[in-house]
Amino acid sequence: MARPPAYLIRTERLVLRCPSPELASLRQAAVEASREALLPWFTWAKEEPRPVDEHVQVLRRLRGRFDLDEDRIHSVLDADERELLGELALFKRAGEGARELGYWVGTRHAGKGVASEMVSALIRLCFEVDGLKRLDIQVAVGNEPSAAVARKLGFTLEGTLRERPRSDGGPPEDTWLFTLLASEYPSSPAARVPVKAYDITGALLFESGRP
Repeated sequence: MARPPAYLIRTERLVLRCPSPELASLRQAAVEASREALLPWFTWAKEEPRPVDEHVQVLRRLRGRFDLDEDRIHSVLDADERELLGELALFKRAGEGARELGYWVGTRHAGKGVASEMVSALIRLCFEVDGLKRLDIQVAVGNEPSAAVARKLGFTLEGTLRERPRSDGGPPEDTWLFTLLASEYPSSPAARVPVKAYDITGALLFESGRP
């Protein structure tokens, strides 16, 4: 029987939550403040700034997909849950026994290790709880900050996928494909990030401190 997904994940500095309409104002502020940095890589950023009611609807749709155990988009907040720092996606499109990670971090928090910490938390759950065999990260060619996160966490660049369709409906683009295998995970820096994860009822799913 498949393990239930984690609805709440805590690291030393971050809280990862399933999407919730109550986070709409925090999402609006984070996206608006980071619009210029997001525009080259995310088609949806062209629609910003948007009223908070539209962010409510976005989060409702994301929550529905999360509850149905389809693609999971996590809202990433500071430890006090007063600010949304970014979002972290886990897509099913990578195929059987695999998932694809996607992420963005607000401009104010770039370069502070937030992306590495939040991605590491999900990597741990994917391999240690979900028992996946492979994780992929696709990065638009030229998006060096996102590529740097993949390299830092031990992903291997397999090659460039040319003119691939974008999931957000934008024009096809060349992307770098990075991969981390289950056999490689134990030596990844991600395996050393302390994580606590809880299911929808608040029951503890996974806990691991520093080795």
